[in-house]
Amino acid sequence: MPDSSVGSRLAAAFVIVLALSGCAGSRPELTPVATPPSPPQTSTDAMDSDPSPTGPSYDAAKLDLCARTDLDHIADLAVTVTGTNPGPFMGNPDAACLFEMRTETERPVSLKVEVYTPVSADQARLRYQATQQVTVMTPVGAIAGLGDEAEAFYKKSAPGTEYKYTEYLVHSRTGNLVVEVWISVGDDSYLPMSTLAPKALAILTDTQAAVPEV
Repeated sequence: MPDSSVGSRLAAAFVIVLALSGCAGSRPELTPVATPPSPPQTSTDAMDSDPSPTGPSYDAAKLDLCARTDLDHIADLAVTVTGTNPGPFMGNPDAACLFEMRTETERPVSLKVEVYTPVSADQARLRYQATQQVTVMTPVGAIAGLGDEAEAFYKKSAPGTEYKYTEYLVHSRTGNLVVEVWISVGDDSYLPMSTLAPKALAILTDTQAAVPEV
């Protein structure tokens, strides 16, 4: 009797394993994630996207930054716009504009605003990290209050011209939205970072607010 009982239990277990294997074979292939058996109904898009998939998503494809950027933020530089260029630029931003300007003393000033809105926050994070990896500017640290992450860079150079150039770059990421603002000023002497930083930050926050949610 004990041998017969053990055999019955083994046979029953074998039938259950076969049944479960048949069910698993009929399921669609899921993205490999660390989940317990029989997961709740969850779309693979939600698994692959930002850890906060209920947050806003942005689309800058129809944003005209040459028209939308408020140059009043740099009015104290007394600049006159000599040209604008919406791109295309390296990196293929969804919206961008390069402003070429001159001061009253004919010193060159450049301002570039770029916006990226890839399909997911993970891709936006890669775009954000790319700037960190390729810039030759000096990091000046993270900046709080500009989204999920933000940081700035600073550079002083004299590239064989009569001018000394001061550059400041700030970029931020909020979900799938990456905004980057770069400003460069040529002058007889270098400008302090405290002169350029508020201007770039103001333009960045304005640009963040201008990108529509979808």
